[in-house]
Amino acid sequence: MPGPQLPPPRNGAGLLSLVLGIFACGFSVIPFASEFLAVPAAVIAVGAAFVGWDRIERGIATNRADTIAGGILGALALGVATLVYLATHS
Repeated sequence: MPGPQLPPPRNGAGLLSLVLGIFACGFSVIPFASEFLAVPAAVIAVGAAFVGWDRIERGIATNRADTIAGGILGALALGVATLVYLATHS
C-alpha cells in the first residue's frame, strides 16, 4: 500500500528570480535598455527571491541555489544599471 503523496515543490519564484536576474544583468550595461528593461526585471528578481526564500524556509520549495543566485544577480544588475545611468546622465 503506497504512502501519502507529497505535493510537488513550489520552485516557481526562485526560478523566476534566476531567469529575470540573468536577463537584467544582460541588459544592465546597455544605456537605454538598463532604465526600461533591466531595472524593472531586477526589482522583480529581487522580490521573487524573497518570496522563494520564504518558501524554502517553510519547506515547500527546494531550489535554494537558484533563489540565491537570482537575488544576487538582480541586486548586481540594479547596481550596474545605476552606474550606467549616472555615467550617461551626468
